[in-house]
Amino acid sequence: MHKTILNIFFCICFINASLGQKSIFKTGNATSKRYYSEIKYKNLNGKIIIPVVIKGESYQFLFDTGAPNLISENLWKKLNFEKGKDISVSDANQKKEQMRLTTLPLITIGGVSFKNTSALVFKNNDNLVFDCFKLDGIIGSNLLRKSVIQIKSKQSKLIITNDYKKLNLNKENASKLTLVGNQSSPYINIKLKGEQTATELLLFDTGASGFYDLNKKSYKVMMLKNVVKTISEGKGTSSIGMFGNANNSIQYRIQVPELIINSHSFKNVITLTGDDDNSRIGSDIIKYGNLTLDFKKGKFYFDPFKRITDLNEKLLGFTPTIQNNKLVVGIVWDKKLKNKLNFGDEILAINGVDFSKIDLCGLITEESIFKKADSLNISIKNDKGEINDLILEKR
Repeated sequence: MHKTILNIFFCICFINASLGQKSIFKTGNATSKRYYSEIKYKNLNGKIIIPVVIKGESYQFLFDTGAPNLISENLWKKLNFEKGKDISVSDANQKKEQMRLTTLPLITIGGVSFKNTSALVFKNNDNLVFDCFKLDGIIGSNLLRKSVIQIKSKQSKLIITNDYKKLNLNKENASKLTLVGNQSSPYINIKLKGEQTATELLLFDTGASGFYDLNKKSYKVMMLKNVVKTISEGKGTSSIGMFGNANNSIQYRIQVPELIINSHSFKNVITLTGDDDNSRIGSDIIKYGNLTLDFKKGKFYFDPFKRITDLNEKLLGFTPTIQNNKLVVGIVWDKKLKNKLNFGDEILAINGVDFSKIDLCGLITEESIFKKADSLNISIKNDKGEINDLILEKR
C-alpha cells in the first residue's frame, strides 16, 4: 500500500536545520572501535520504535533516518543536559520554529554506546506523534553517519554495526547511498517508468509512514514527461508535521506504473504529492524486503522478498486528517463528492462506530478502519452544523 490512510500526516519528523555551522550535527562517536548489536524493535503502524538507554534507564525512541537526533523537553530537563544555542529548523511541511541544541554525553542502543552526540530539544508538549507513540526522542541520521544499519522486518530486528562484512550482503542488490547536508541525511536513486523513464534522487526516511511520497516540483516534471499519471486533484491538507498541519493547498493523487529500487520492480504505485522540498521513500518499504544502509561506504542494499511487487489498491474518494483533535475531511478527490464533502467537515461515525469521542491515538497507532473496509457508512457534520450520512465505496 502506498500509505495507511491515517498515516498520511506522519510524513513528519524530517527536520532541516538552517545553520551557518555545517558541522553542528557531525559530532559524537561510538565508544568501541568495533561494534555489532541486534535490537528488537516494535513496529507501531509504520513507526519503528527502539529502546534507548541513557544514564541507566530505558526510553522509547523513534528510529528516523529523515531527522537528526532529538529528545523531548521533559527528558532533557530530567537528565539535566547542557543548554546550547537556539537554532531555526523546519519540518516536513516547511514550517519553521526555534529549537534548542544540546549534547548527549552518552546514549546506548542495543549495547552500542555513543558519546557527545548533538541533539535537538523538542519543546512542544502537544504533539500527536510524541504523545500517541509515547516517544522520548528520535534516533536520527547524524548518529548513524559512521555505522551500517540493517532492518529485517520479518524478525522485527534492527542491526547496528561498523563492520559490513558481518551482514552477508549481496553486491548485486546494492546501489549508491548519498549523505546530504549537515545531518547526513541518506538519499538513494530510484527509477520511475511510465510512457517515459526518469530517475529521482530522494530521501530514505524511516520516520515517514507510507511507501513513496512525491514532492510537487518533481511531480510537475514527471507529468510533462509522461512518467506518472494523475488520478485526481483536490484542495486541502492531509499532512501533519512536527509543527502542525500543512497549509491548505492543491494536491494531486497519482499513479506510478512502475517504480524501481535497485533492480526490484514495484508496479502500480499510488501516492499523493506534497509541498516538501524532497520526495521520499518511507518505512513501508520494509514490508517488501530486508534493507541495509551503509553510511560508512555509501551503499544501499535492498533484498526483496518477491521478484515483483504489485501495489495496486482500491481508493477512497477522500483523505481524512486530524485537526483540532477531531477526525475531519482533509482532501476530497472524487468529483462526485465535492458537493457533499468539504475540507474540515467533522467525521462523526464510521460503520456505526462513534468517532466524535474516540481516542485519537487509537486511530494513529493501530490499523485504520479506512484501510480495512471497502465500504464505509459515514456520518459527516459540516461547518453549518448539518449532519449527513454517506455510503462510500472504494474504487
